[in-house]
Amino acid sequence: MRVAVTVDDREPAGLVEAVRSHADVSAVAVDRLAAGDLVIGSVAVERKTPRDYVNGVMGRAGPDLHDQLERLAASYDHPYVLLEGDFTDLDTMRTSIDPAAIRGSMASITARQAVPVIPCTDRRRLVDFAIRLGRKHAEEPSRRPLPVGSVPSRREPTTKQMYGCIEGIGPELAATLYEAYPTVAELVEASVSDLERIDGIGETRARAIHTAFHDSGQY
Repeated sequence: MRVAVTVDDREPAGLVEAVRSHADVSAVAVDRLAAGDLVIGSVAVERKTPRDYVNGVMGRAGPDLHDQLERLAASYDHPYVLLEGDFTDLDTMRTSIDPAAIRGSMASITARQAVPVIPCTDRRRLVDFAIRLGRKHAEEPSRRPLPVGSVPSRREPTTKQMYGCIEGIGPELAATLYEAYPTVAELVEASVSDLERIDGIGETRARAIHTAFHDSGQY
């Protein structure tokens, strides 16, 4: 499935070219958007560098991120914030703000404003992930039945459900993983060796989990 993408005309030319060069993009329009930086159907993406994110969420410089997200959520069915840059940049930036507080703000926005904040390591991966989001929201859900008990119940927290969808991770291990890493942001920081320390997770499963959240080709 290919999708049409609208890019805000204030975004850099490099972003427009990255969108145009994606194999799953059928058309690209560059226009002034009232909210968001990339729009694909009902999906809107606010693109932030780690520094832009910190400045916006802490109200230090530039637009207030919370105000931006309120407009985004009011205008589109599926709003997202994608961070363009290495996630470890949050720990190395010269700022007086505790990196843990920054990660906490990401979890807070995801949980309380219902706008997922997702780190993407570079522009290519950000564009690829945004387009995959657009496709997934537009496509009909797969009709292939899943084995009973293959993923956690819909009554479980969304994060635990996500963990249960990783190849080789069923409900029990998803619960164990959720206890160790209750937010995706925390799991993204974990190394393969960190994951291997969890009961029931060996090297193969640890690598599968790590790949699922660091390889854009997985979803």
